[in-house]
Amino acid sequence: GETEEVPLIRIASFEERQSLNSINRENQNRVLTVGAGIADGNNVTLVTREVQKALEGYELPKGVTLEMAGENETIMEAMGQLMQMAAMAILIIYLIMVIQFQSLLLPFIVMFTIPLAFTGGFLGLYICGMEVSVVSMIGFIMLAGIIVNNGIVLIDYINQLRLEGVERRDAIILAGRTRMRPILMTVLTTVLGLVFMALATGMGAEMMQPIAVVCIGGLLYATLMTLFVVPAMYDIMARKELKKVEVD
Repeated sequence: GETEEVPLIRIASFEERQSLNSINRENQNRVLTVGAGIADGNNVTLVTREVQKALEGYELPKGVTLEMAGENETIMEAMGQLMQMAAMAILIIYLIMVIQFQSLLLPFIVMFTIPLAFTGGFLGLYICGMEVSVVSMIGFIMLAGIIVNNGIVLIDYINQLRLEGVERRDAIILAGRTRMRPILMTVLTTVLGLVFMALATGMGAEMMQPIAVVCIGGLLYATLMTLFVVPAMYDIMARKELKKVEVD
């Protein structure tokens, strides 16, 4: 029950070493953050990919894990959410067309215009030297809803002609000739309206330019291809005779 003072030198040794200025913890685990700035003209996602490649052969010490966070994490989460939104938008567009056409096949033919539009959007970004970003993804979602209008107008008129007794091939050719002008005029007015956004300058203009570039590229490319692809797909897939339903 007695106490006695013992010099620390008798039970411990002293050594001068470098230590951390501060210790940060997350979920009771030590965390060390390494940050870096991105030079002008570089992309956060591309730089992160290069860093990951450089660290592929590096063996981490036992108990140490590596995680990419910060701006890249925010961008990837936003891109994932936009991809889900795009998938939901395409599904809703398909269901609406199923209700309109009362068919599962005809909306599927119209949906061929969406990959064509996306191809045109990517070409537009490539020509303008822009990268696929969160803002440009919003343009792709908008494009999915805009471009199907041309296919709907074309296929609906083909069905009307077939119900009036016109042969399938003749109905396709006649519908293409008749609806070509309205389709081109609709696309042209939309593209001309977006040109001002694509060429805009000033504060905040660069944030909206990718949307306009994607929509313009997608509309121009998909419209030209729609006039060939949609009629061809209709001729291949819609061989079933249409019957006019009469209601007393």
